[in-house]
Amino acid sequence: MKKFKFKVPDNKKIRVIIDTDAYAEGDDQYAIVHALLTPKFDVVGIIAEQFGDRYENTMEKSYEEIHRVLHKMERMDIPVYRGETKPLTNGKNHGESEGARFIVEEALRDDERPLFVLNMGAVTNLATAYLINKEIAKKDIIAIWIGGGGYDEVMLDFNAGNDLVAANLLIGSDIELWQIPSSAYFQMEVSLHELYDRVMPCGNIGRYLYENLLEVNEKECAINLDDIPVFSGMSIGEKTVFIRSGEGWSLGDSPAIGVLITPQIKHKEKRRAQYINDNGSYGDYVSEDRYIHVYHSINSRVILEDFFAKLKIYYPPARE
Repeated sequence: MKKFKFKVPDNKKIRVIIDTDAYAEGDDQYAIVHALLTPKFDVVGIIAEQFGDRYENTMEKSYEEIHRVLHKMERMDIPVYRGETKPLTNGKNHGESEGARFIVEEALRDDERPLFVLNMGAVTNLATAYLINKEIAKKDIIAIWIGGGGYDEVMLDFNAGNDLVAANLLIGSDIELWQIPSSAYFQMEVSLHELYDRVMPCGNIGRYLYENLLEVNEKECAINLDDIPVFSGMSIGEKTVFIRSGEGWSLGDSPAIGVLITPQIKHKEKRRAQYINDNGSYGDYVSEDRYIHVYHSINSRVILEDFFAKLKIYYPPARE
C-alpha cells in the first residue's frame, strides 16, 4: 500500500483500538478499511467482539473475518486480539480475554496521545476491561459506541441488545463516552450500484468489500419480517424498503471513523446519561453529573466521500 499523502499535525494524532463484530454483517469491514487508511489514526490493535447467539462462536468468527480483511489489504502488521466469547451476566463478574487485557494495557501505557476505542458492536470487551481495572477511566480514554436506539423512539438495536449489561455498565461508568445511536448511524445509506462503481474496482480489498456485502445483502433480504413482532404493523410496501431495500445498505459502523475525521458537531449534544431499558427505551438517569456526548445526526456524504477518495488513492481502480 502507498504511504499516506500528507502529514497530520502531531497534536491531532490519536491512538485507536477497533472493537468489532466483523462477521455479524457486511459494514464493519468498510469501517476497518477506512480506519486503516486514515493518517491521523495509529491503529494499535483490533479486537474481535461477540454478537449474541445468531451463530455459534461469534467472537471467533469475527476474529477470522478481521484477519481476512487485513489479508486483502496486505496489512497483516496490525495486531488482532480475541475478545470475550459471551455477553456479561452482571456488572461485577468478568472474563479475562486477551482483548480486554489489551485495552487495559494500552490505556495505562505512558503516551501523550488520547486513546479512542471504536466500539462497532456490543461493548462487552470495553466493559470487561473497565471491570478488570477501573483506573483506565482516569486516563485519556474515549469510547465511541455505535449503538442504542434513538432518543425519540423505542427500539433495542442490535448492538445494545447483544450485551445490554455491558452497555449500561459503560453508560454508568466514568469513561468518556460518545454515543452514535441508530437514529444517526442509519443515515449512512449507500446504494449497491455506487459501491460497484466506487469500491469494487479498488484492488483485492475493494472487490472483497463489495462481493461480501452482496452475499450478506441476499441473506438479510431473505429474512421474513412477518416473523418479527416489531414489523407486524407494516404494510407489504413498507417491508420492501425497510432497513434492506434490496439495492441499498447502511454502512452503519463508519460514523465511528467519520466523527474523528470531521467534527460532525451540528447535531451533537452533551446530555445527562440515561440507562437503557430492556425494550430499548431510555430510563433512569445515571446521576446528576454523568454526561455523555450523543450524535443525533451525522453527515453521511462527507464520511463516504472521504472513504471513497482514500480507497481510490491507496488501491487505484482497475477494471476488467
